[in-house]
Amino acid sequence: MNIEIESFNACPECNASVISDGFQTSCSQCGLVIDEQFCRSSYQLFENSSAQFNQGRQFVSLGKTLETVGTLGSYIDYCDKRSNFVDISGKPLRSSGQELYSRLKTKYSKFARVKNEETDYRIMNILADVIQILNLSQLVRKDAAYYFRKIKSINKVIRNNISLIAFCIFFAVRNQYHNAPITINDISHAFQQLGHRVNPRLILRDGILYKKIIYKPKPHISENYVNRLIENVVNSPAIIQRLLKKIPSSSIKTYRLQLYNQTLEILRKIDIYQRGGRNPFIFAGAAIYCADKLLSLKNKTKTVLTQKLASDAMNIAEYSIRDHYVSVFKKLIINDLSCKDLSR
Repeated sequence: MNIEIESFNACPECNASVISDGFQTSCSQCGLVIDEQFCRSSYQLFENSSAQFNQGRQFVSLGKTLETVGTLGSYIDYCDKRSNFVDISGKPLRSSGQELYSRLKTKYSKFARVKNEETDYRIMNILADVIQILNLSQLVRKDAAYYFRKIKSINKVIRNNISLIAFCIFFAVRNQYHNAPITINDISHAFQQLGHRVNPRLILRDGILYKKIIYKPKPHISENYVNRLIENVVNSPAIIQRLLKKIPSSSIKTYRLQLYNQTLEILRKIDIYQRGGRNPFIFAGAAIYCADKLLSLKNKTKTVLTQKLASDAMNIAEYSIRDHYVSVFKKLIINDLSCKDLSR
């Protein structure tokens, strides 16, 4: 489908300069809305989304954005004002102009904008208010609107639209790894400030009902747990006491960095098939224990970690560390030693 995109630098009626504000591009003199403006959109609202269209390449009107409900065009005069229309200099228009703009104002009234989309219009306004109260980014707002519309396009019957958009905000915050500690309680309090009876239980209920539509679970990998587990190790009082007997306190950060790099190096050598569906959390803990052994071999020092200390610091059963070490990691140490012997 080929769509021609026209660009205007001047008004086609009076040749005055054009201005762009949000979703409209209009003439700065006569107020004509120039509607030959399109933009790319990754998600098209209320349109055909069949597989034959690549949604990332569709062109949509500027008024049809993800997180708002509107049309091209702006309010003519003030929204509820019922008086004569005047030009830029303040002079009343002719009777023909009054009649013309009166018809246009009626056509582009709020009812025409949201006809058959009243619920979505209300929900998007609530979304904007909650985002402002919680001081979240516009990216979170767009994602929440996307999840809301995606769920509505698949589930034709929604139990509660307001609690649904609350869940979508929570899910968008989590997916964006937002630094602000936004909890379900924070979101429900924001809705209650606006007069909506939304509580954490309703948000969790909608999460159970609709999460499967917008969430595709990704398997966790051991690399995701390495940093957290090493922090537990180097902050363990028993291990700190053991480290101070071997190295000065200024070298603990160096040991942490070496342990982190060595653990990642070990995990890179073990592919997904060798891991064999083992628990990635326990697997990462055993890799850290193995990394400490390899570091002791390289530095010709005694090991810092014992299975007991590692178990207590990382909250992993001692027998689990031992089982993973013997079945998977021990051969890495043997191979490392054999390579050193060959190099000599």
